[in-house]
Parts: sequence; C-alpha cells; structure tokens
Amino acid sequence: MSDTRIHSSLQYLFQCHRLVFWYDARREWETVFEGYENPGVTRLRVADNEFGTKVRIVRDPDPGAKFLIYVPSVRPPDAENWLLDLLYQGYEYKADKASLAVQEAGLEAKFRHLAEEHATFFSHPSRVRLLKERLAAEDEDRDVRLKMMAVLAGTEVEVDAMLLGFLKDGAEAGLMDPVAECFDAATLTACFWREVERAFGYKSATPSLRDFAVSLFRAANPLEPGVTLHSHAKVFLQRWKDSQTRQASYILWANHMERELRVRDALEAAGDNAHLGDWDTFAIFEKSILHRLCQDFSKEETADSLRTVIQGRRTSFWHKTHEAGYAALEHAVELRELLAAAELSMDSLESGIARYTARWWRIDMAYRLCIHHLRRYHQVPLMERISQWVEKTYVNNFLLPLSDRWSDWIRPLERWGSREGIPSQRRFFETWVRPFLAKGQKVFVIVSDALRYEAAADFAQRMRLANRWTAEVEPMLASLPSYTQLGMASLLPGGQWSVDPLTAHVTLDGRSATGTPNRSEILNLACGGKGIAVQAEEFLEMNTKTAGRALMRDHEVIYIFHNLIDKTGDALATEARTFDAVETAFTELEQIMRKVANINGSNMLLTADHGFLFQQDEVEAADITALPTADEWFYRNRRFALGRGIQPPPAVKI
Repeated sequence: MSDTRIHSSLQYLFQCHRLVFWYDARREWETVFEGYENPGVTRLRVADNEFGTKVRIVRDPDPGAKFLIYVPSVRPPDAENWLLDLLYQGYEYKADKASLAVQEAGLEAKFRHLAEEHATFFSHPSRVRLLKERLAAEDEDRDVRLKMMAVLAGTEVEVDAMLLGFLKDGAEAGLMDPVAECFDAATLTACFWREVERAFGYKSATPSLRDFAVSLFRAANPLEPGVTLHSHAKVFLQRWKDSQTRQASYILWANHMERELRVRDALEAAGDNAHLGDWDTFAIFEKSILHRLCQDFSKEETADSLRTVIQGRRTSFWHKTHEAGYAALEHAVELRELLAAAELSMDSLESGIARYTARWWRIDMAYRLCIHHLRRYHQVPLMERISQWVEKTYVNNFLLPLSDRWSDWIRPLERWGSREGIPSQRRFFETWVRPFLAKGQKVFVIVSDALRYEAAADFAQRMRLANRWTAEVEPMLASLPSYTQLGMASLLPGGQWSVDPLTAHVTLDGRSATGTPNRSEILNLACGGKGIAVQAEEFLEMNTKTAGRALMRDHEVIYIFHNLIDKTGDALATEARTFDAVETAFTELEQIMRKVANINGSNMLLTADHGFLFQQDEVEAADITALPTADEWFYRNRRFALGRGIQPPPAVKI
C-alpha cells in the first residue's frame, strides 16, 4: 500500500475529525507516520507518556487544534487506556486495505467487515466514489449493501429498479443470468436475492432471474391453480408495463413465459370457464377476450354488457395492439343499436332528408368506421363473424331498403333541385359564399370528395372536440348525376350550366369548368379579380409567411380542391381502401384548415363536390343492373351514363 494513499486517507479524515489515533503494534507504518506532513496537524508519538500526551492535547490554546496520535503498540483494553476519553472524541485510524476502503467511502470503522466481505467492490475507486455519493448518516449494513448493488447495477437504490434493469438486459431469457454476472464478483448475489425475497416473497433454493420471472408470471396467471400474486409484485408488473424504455422487454418476457407456461393450452382447457377479468399479463389474453366478445355479439349480448368489457380493456397493456379490433366491435354494436331503433320510412322527400340528417346518417358512419377499423386490424379469422354480420346487415337492412324509399319519392319528380329549406348544390355560392362578400369578409372554400354528409358530420364532431374549431353542418342537395365535373361546376358562381353528353364535361355561362385553371378563371371573373382556385397539394406546399399570406392578401374568395376519394375509389386496385381514404382525408383537411388559420383566415366553408356509396364486399352479379335500352348512349362509366330516349325496365327503380 503506497504512502501517498495513506497520507490521502489521513487528509480526508482530518476534514471530519480533530483527533486521529493510529495504533501500530508491529511498527510497520512508523516511517509513513514520520513522513506525514500537514501544517494544520500536530504529530504526537505515544511512548509511555500517555499522561503528558493528554495534557498536551487538552491544554492546547486552540480548541480546534488537530492531532495525529501515533501509538506504536497494540490498543490497550479500555479499562487500561489513559487516552480512552480522547479516543472516543476522535477516530481510530487503521492502515489495512479494508479500513482504508471504508475510510475512502466515507464510512465509519464499524463497516470495516463490509470491505472485507466485498473486497472486489472496494478495489475499484470509481465504485467507491459512486457509493460515497449515495451514503447517508443513518445507513446500516443492509442500506450500504443495497447502495453497493445499485452502483454495480447502475440503477436507483431499490430492488425494483435493479430487477427492471436485469429483466431488460436479459430480455432474451438466455442462459446467462445477469444477476450473477453483475453481483457474483462482489459476493453480493445472495444479498440481492434476500432483498427480492423481502419485497416479493420469492424463495428458491437456486434463485436466478429466469426462475424469478417464471414465479412472477405464474402468479400473474389467473388460470394457474393455487398461486397468488404478491401485492408488491402486482405494483412491480404495472411499473414494468408502464415504463416506455422497458415495455419491449416486458413483451419479450411475456411472450416467452406464455409459451413456457403453456397459457394457450390452459385457455383452451378452461373454455367458457376462463375468467380473465381485467388481467393483461399475456398477449393471448387480449385475443381471447376479443374472441369471446365476438361470440357474445353473435349471441346478441346486450350493448351495455359488451361496451362495459370493451371500455374496461382500454387500460390493458396489449390494448394498443388490438385497439382497432375493439373499435370495430364497438362500431358494430353501435350499428346494431341504430338499426334496431331506425324506422326507415318517409312521408316526403323532405321528411326523408330531415330524418337522415337527424339520425340515419349515424348508421352510415357506424358502418364506415367499423369497416375502416376491421381493415386496420388485419385479424380476418378473429373478426370474421363481425365482418360478415356488419356487411350483410348494413346492405340488406339499411342500404337497399333506404334506396327503395328514396327512389319511391324521387321517381315522380319532374325536375331535381332545391327543396323546402334545403338548397341545391347549384345555389352553393349564392347561399353561403355571397353573404361573406356582402359583409366585406374573406372566405375559404375547401372542397373535398370525402365529405359526404355522414363523413362531414363526423369530421365536424371531431373538430369541435379538438376545442379549436366551431363547426356547423347543413345539408345540400347534390347535382345529379353526382360526379366530379358537375359537382365542381355547381359550386362555382354562374347562371347557366351545360353538360356535354359526349364527354360529361361542364360549361358555365359558356366557359369550360373542367380543370382547376378554368375554375379559377370563372371564380376570378365573378369576384372582380379577387377570386382564385388552387389544388390542396399546391396550397399545403406554400410558404405560410410569403406565398400563403400573399394569397390571403390578394383575394376575397379562395377555393381549395381536395380530391382523394376519386383517386382511391375509382381504381379497382385501390377501391377497397375507400373508407381508409376518408380518414386520410380528415387528416389532410385539418392540415389545410390549420394552414388557413396560420395565414389569418377565419371563415371556412367545407363541402363536397359529389357524394359516394360504398360497400366493402363486392356487389353481387344479381345486384348489378345492365344498361336499359335507349335511343342512343352518349357517355357511360361505372357511376352513370348519359343518353337519349332511355327506357328503364319496369323492375328498375330510378
């Protein structure tokens, strides 16, 4: 042991003590004592002069004077020690490794046995330094050992934190035990498992991290007979699952233990007697509960009962993985309720519109959201019953009968246009845009083919819930046939609309309304040079501070065209994603609205250029109507056809 290290330890001791006694029975440290130099410390050698030494110390005029008292003999028994009272006032210094170690750690001499038992720990100055930072005056042996373990594990001073660290490091559940790897060299492994036993009640003849994990997950399995989850273990599991940095390790361990404990077999054996309650230990629990819910739905379990379970699972660790499945089921429950309460009758076209905008639109929304979440979930076998029921029920109990009711009231009409209290799409500009201009206010018109009535009502609800927007929804009768060219033109100012029967293109007061540049020109002329139309992509790419604010400054009416449903639904390869496209459209529309607000726009009108019908399953051949006879067909596509002298068969409703 070097003289320098001993001198350094003495320097440290004199920071805390006035008197330091050094007994050296073998006189092996005498030269080190002689070599110690400190201007603030007086060196005294005791050699049959105990009384004189005591007088020298007691009568020193400086009450804070510091003395290093070197005694080249063994420490005498207390009854024979003339300097005992001074010894108790001071500190007994020892120059062996263990004593130096506890001194350097800032520990009292009574902890010397710890340095002997855990010599490897104290042989690393960096560890000793970290331990010293954690020590408290009231620490006992257990506290010091716990802090030593925390230093080695690199965690907080608590068993839970150490376990979480080891479980993260040993997430692959391999052969090497990270606890032994961390603590064996410092002979702290047994100490660690004693702490685990104290906290968790875990006992094992051969404790290890893997064995602890088996015990923990077995106790957290309600299908396992004769075991109880310790209250602290329950808190520990929740902490593990709640930790963003350790969730991945929980998933790995849970999946591993699910296989090792054969949880799937236990579930199958329990069958309908498997009561999982709010347990979320294993991923298979979530699938099992969803499967049971789907079965209960098919057995016409009450909506309240189903919703109670669905809502109760929202705090489950695995809920995020299965959130789309629960959402699909919840919307299926809503669809069933709405259809049961719906009376699909109407006394007039106006009453039908009033009932749709008051209640029936929610049926379309429930169907759309259910299909959207089913597609997100990608668990076709698990949700097959729900998917089949939703599709069949929506088409047969809502779409077809409602279409029949509409047809009954539309067939007698001689012309299609505004009804009482319900303006037509061709009156859009005069009804909603013109009033802003009359008040000298600027207005943005955002046109999206995603906003059929139910989607618009849903979007408005979401915007209101965001607490940033105020929104009102009003119905409007779309121009027929309901397609992009005619719908876009109908939203523009003008007096005379004309449809080319060969191309389905529309002219407005003799000007082509096809394409954004032509629509922008029509708008600009009608607004005295203060109107413009742009595509959504172009608007979103504008620099807010320059181009965006210039757009706002130079125009009174700004139309923004957003076209996503046509892009998705008109292509065979993507039409199945139509309802997904509605959700994407909502996100993009909010981005547009935020940008409008950022360039100081406050008045926004959101509308659709056309509506759309959609069912997820392919339309059966029997439901596809062939084109009726006509004198001449000019134009045809998947949505509509234009012709002259059309003669529909008697069985076809128009």
